[in-house]
Amino acid sequence: MTKALHRLAPCVLASLSLLPARAFADTPAPARTPPPQIEHIVTTAFCARLHDRVRPAVAMILQNDGSIAKSKPLFKKYARGVLGAQDPASPQYSNGAPPPDSVYATSPETNMALQQMSYLVSPIAQNVLAAEKLLTDDEYLKPTGNPDGDKKLAQIKDQLLQTIAFQSASLDLINGWVTTQQMGQLQHAGEEYIASISNGTDLSKPLIQQSPGPLQDPNAPGLSQNPYNVDPAAIPGLSVGFNPLSRIVDGIGWLQTETTKRENTAATTITAALQGCNK
Repeated sequence: MTKALHRLAPCVLASLSLLPARAFADTPAPARTPPPQIEHIVTTAFCARLHDRVRPAVAMILQNDGSIAKSKPLFKKYARGVLGAQDPASPQYSNGAPPPDSVYATSPETNMALQQMSYLVSPIAQNVLAAEKLLTDDEYLKPTGNPDGDKKLAQIKDQLLQTIAFQSASLDLINGWVTTQQMGQLQHAGEEYIASISNGTDLSKPLIQQSPGPLQDPNAPGLSQNPYNVDPAAIPGLSVGFNPLSRIVDGIGWLQTETTKRENTAATTITAALQGCNK
């Protein structure tokens, strides 16, 4: 009997494999337990403000930290290009290079460093404006119904705006250098052709400066101004006017240190606020 069952089993399995799929359609599937469903998420206005406003603002600030950090190696790259442009033994040498005490030498390396620095300006500026908007518009400032929560939000706003002010000062140094160098290149480009295209025009006469129209107010872009500001004259070793390249790099380093101090202060406040939301 046992031997007969052993001979029968392979035949049964083979015949089952030849049956169409619909032959098993009538077999009821085992009941499955449905996954749990979240019907409602309850949160406070204070916690929602932290999630919707503070969190993306902090992400932009941290992204700016990375962009600003990239500028210091580029300044050093530019300085190396200046030295190469003034060294006859260097492949970067330029016969028209200015004296060794100048930072306006042009070489492939200085041009590349300047171009890479210019790529940092727009992302930093956009993050600064977007973060300020998140922290200063009516949606952030309207009451939450919890006076203690409103005080914490105001404290976080002030701490983050102070952080952004120092990042804006770093942006001013980077953008100021890029703009100055680009304008210098534009100013001196093609000087050898001026005599042939002037046609006797007296180029020494001052240009007429057009005043902006009534709708062109660069100080009113539609956003409230950051109440905190870093005076470039207050940056150690940096003064308005001509600055050696190394002093700009040192100034950015000082601003990074001050930015980190304020980020740490804000992080302590935000962490404490989040602990109340996680209960």
